[in-house]
Amino acid sequence: MRVTDPFIIAGGIASAPLVLDAAKRLLGPSLDMLGDGIKSGLVNRKSNVHKVAERADAKADTSQPGAIPPRVASEVFDKAQWAEDEFVAEYLSGMLASARTLAGIDDSAVSWTALVGRLSSDQLRLHYALYSAVRGKVVGQKVENLSDWESKPVFVGYMDLITKVLAWDGDTFQARVIEAGVGLEREGLIDTLAHGSTGFWEKHWSPRSGKALPDDQFGFLMFQPTSAGAMLFLRAHGHKLDAGKLTDVDLTLEFAGDPNQAPLPVPGYWADDLPVLQQPSPVHEQEDPPPAKG
Repeated sequence: MRVTDPFIIAGGIASAPLVLDAAKRLLGPSLDMLGDGIKSGLVNRKSNVHKVAERADAKADTSQPGAIPPRVASEVFDKAQWAEDEFVAEYLSGMLASARTLAGIDDSAVSWTALVGRLSSDQLRLHYALYSAVRGKVVGQKVENLSDWESKPVFVGYMDLITKVLAWDGDTFQARVIEAGVGLEREGLIDTLAHGSTGFWEKHWSPRSGKALPDDQFGFLMFQPTSAGAMLFLRAHGHKLDAGKLTDVDLTLEFAGDPNQAPLPVPGYWADDLPVLQQPSPVHEQEDPPPAKG
């Protein structure tokens, strides 16, 4: 005789069997190996564990047979218990979904999950913003070599970051974005980070490059994308793919969380695409007037 788990009875959650059936389709045999605490979280629709599993289910194709390795499921759900932030939940759900295969033995998502666990919510939000900008620049392009776009510095404007993804207070924005950017560079998710106010770039970069920066920004962050950064972005959307697939126009990369908190695409600018800096017209010295006739 099958014994129903005590937490289901005690919780009085009528939909628990249906929720666990959905989790079984997603996780495969790994579900049976999870502890009662995680199972309780799965059936509690208000829990972070349920939120992460639900988003992973939306990202994975559970109409086909498959399973997620127990190591991955355990790591993801352990971290999911504290995933209050929308972007932490989004990335963890992507790690879970990207680990689902027919055989259920590919545990490569363990290391990516550990990376997500090291990153702060600020760093994850900034990572999402920066690679949505990169995606906008490369999608649909035919790329022979990753260095064709990984070696190109990308500019993003501070105002675009605030209004489209980050929504951080203006008084603390610059300190937060710099700290988050440094953390991403330390983890190898971006390279060659530079940042500063619009005045800084206009004084130190524009004259040397001969390029004019976009208007309506109060500063810019410049970086170079990396393969690791692109792969994490793809994993966050549930795809285990190489970095070059960021250009695939047929690839669906959608935010699975609360639509009211869904980020908007952030515009990115390659230096080569920026308009030529208009040099001021030369000022001719005024000639002395002729002497007056007396």
